[in-house]
Amino acid sequence: MAEPLTLIRVADSETTALEDPKELVEIGWTDVRLFPRGWAIESGPHARIVNPGMPISPGAMSAHHLQDADVVDGMAPDDARALINTGADFICCHNLAFDRAVLKPAMPGICTFKCAKDTYPNLESHKNGAIWYALGLGGGAKQMEPVHRAGPDSWTTAHILLDLLRVLPVETMIEISANPLRLLKIDFGEHAGKRFSEVPTSYLDWILHKSTMPSDPKREDVVHTARLEWVKRTTDPQPQQASRPATEVVDPDAWRKDMRF
Repeated sequence: MAEPLTLIRVADSETTALEDPKELVEIGWTDVRLFPRGWAIESGPHARIVNPGMPISPGAMSAHHLQDADVVDGMAPDDARALINTGADFICCHNLAFDRAVLKPAMPGICTFKCAKDTYPNLESHKNGAIWYALGLGGGAKQMEPVHRAGPDSWTTAHILLDLLRVLPVETMIEISANPLRLLKIDFGEHAGKRFSEVPTSYLDWILHKSTMPSDPKREDVVHTARLEWVKRTTDPQPQQASRPATEVVDPDAWRKDMRF
């Protein structure tokens, strides 16, 4: 369990490009702390412009609207990373895999996108702004503007984190964040469009034990979801035969029973 005064730094980054090579052009953060009365925002949103030392691509500009001339007087990328990574127990981002690559945190990480997908799988969209409105986290707060900028986005994500912390302990969120994404529906093959809970066990067996998907990094989310569903149906997650009878159902979703939707 998280100790009192634990600090989660909710961070966001804007970069020179979506793909490598890329570097920071802006950092933003909002601090969430565990006070005696519970989790709450301690400060933020904060933001700093960063000079990446390389040109900003047109695609990146179209998202955050920062141009080369806007960042020429910014701080150095390593100084920005040090600012984000100092004084916090955990880092939280809405797309941890993307932000981690440029922020390079040493502390454990929480991905609110993965946690929200796992906790609220039926939402229309899992973008941070869409989650804000879908969960009724507030109106159009000025701290959310302008969108697609690091400080405001960290503020929005901090509120999503606070909502998730009401139903998930930090340790569970870290575990979800470290695993591949849990999918709701299958998007290929003869069962495309079905929920994984509706896919026949024989097809799960094929995905896990007879296809090439377990060795394909691009299919890790499919394999992860299929394995979770398989575990719900059998005591052995790596059986020799798909028809092996189950004597006990292991339910990794037991914690959901008291969850608020």
